[in-house]
Amino acid sequence: MHRIVKTAGAALAASGSLLAPVAHAGDGSGIFSAIQLTTDYRYHGISNSDRHPAVQGYVHYYRPDGWYAGLFATQVDFNDPGKTSYELDYYAGKNIPFEGGKSELKLEAMYTAYPDNKTFGPTYDFLQVKAQARRTMGKLTLTGLTSFVPEGSYRSGQIWRLESEAVYAVAPNLRLKAGVGRQWTGHRPERNYWVLGGAVTWKTLTLDVSYQDTNLSRAECGFSPDVCGPAVVGTLTVSLPPVMF
Repeated sequence: MHRIVKTAGAALAASGSLLAPVAHAGDGSGIFSAIQLTTDYRYHGISNSDRHPAVQGYVHYYRPDGWYAGLFATQVDFNDPGKTSYELDYYAGKNIPFEGGKSELKLEAMYTAYPDNKTFGPTYDFLQVKAQARRTMGKLTLTGLTSFVPEGSYRSGQIWRLESEAVYAVAPNLRLKAGVGRQWTGHRPERNYWVLGGAVTWKTLTLDVSYQDTNLSRAECGFSPDVCGPAVVGTLTVSLPPVMF
């Protein structure tokens, strides 16, 4: 049951709502969507697809006043008795820009559900609230994020998370990134995690390649020790035409 170790939580991973495309103020309301194929669905360094590829997708609604909402869906594989096969993340939040958009605060609530989970015992579902601050200085963008889960999957207790990331735009279609984070989980091992990689965009296609790892030992990883090991993860995203109104 990787989810017990994981959250502990979900974040729209490569797709997370805090990472989804957002229209600039004044552009009008719009619906943004994409389909993704990832070699390994990872959340904070841990595989939630048993190190197998996963198909993902999201629909993201944005308003010019900064309010947004959306849905992210992905395949999962926890090797659990209930044979849970997919995850749905429902989210909504508010973008609050400062300094002409150079800085921004995001506030978000997200509910993660596993509709086909039939594992006996407490639910896997959980609620998460997040706050993210972003600052852009030329080609460099720095972000810091904190999140809180009142009760994690399978009664894993309260979960707190701190995370930071730096993204450098080498060119308009090429970005490099580095990120680190720490998660404190009520009844599970605390963990550090990190990511280093980059992304290249061509028209509606984006290819993201990253190296991800955690400080968890195989003994701390749960039922499937391999899911905590380091991995190079590739994600191909196909952005669909936005619907503006």
